[in-house]
Amino acid sequence: MLLEIALFRHGKAVRPHEVRDDFERGLTSVGREQARQQALLLHEAGFQPDLVLVSTALRAAQTWEEASAHFPDCPARLTRTLYLASPNVYLETAETSNKNRVLIIAHDPGLHELARYFTKGQKGVSTEIDQLRTELPTSGIAWFGADVAAKNGFTLKRYFNPG
Repeated sequence: MLLEIALFRHGKAVRPHEVRDDFERGLTSVGREQARQQALLLHEAGFQPDLVLVSTALRAAQTWEEASAHFPDCPARLTRTLYLASPNVYLETAETSNKNRVLIIAHDPGLHELARYFTKGQKGVSTEIDQLRTELPTSGIAWFGADVAAKNGFTLKRYFNPG
């Protein structure tokens, strides 16, 4: 089975001191624009998810709200489990979804740690992999693919850095 996972870090959010609770941090106007533009790039590159997994934290849910126009027929599953989750939770949730193309919209540090794990064994040097190993910025998207049966691990297909 081929499995593709796109990791999409939420857009730029309001500062923590501007809200009562981290979970309630919404997107700024810049964050909303980032989410729309990054989703457009992912769509134009040919990624069409079978399922979108979204953290229920406000900034992640709003990122999906902005991005969903580019994936209008794609079902989304919003779950609190993805709020500041570990890399293992993100990967397990995608793998157990029984879908071939999964988009995860969530948070650091877990998404970045998962991206680093996926790139760890990749041979060759690329600027994109070097950037991704350093950080997954807000609104950054890393698209990976793997042949699960072959157990070759995930490889980076595309990286969309909003910077």
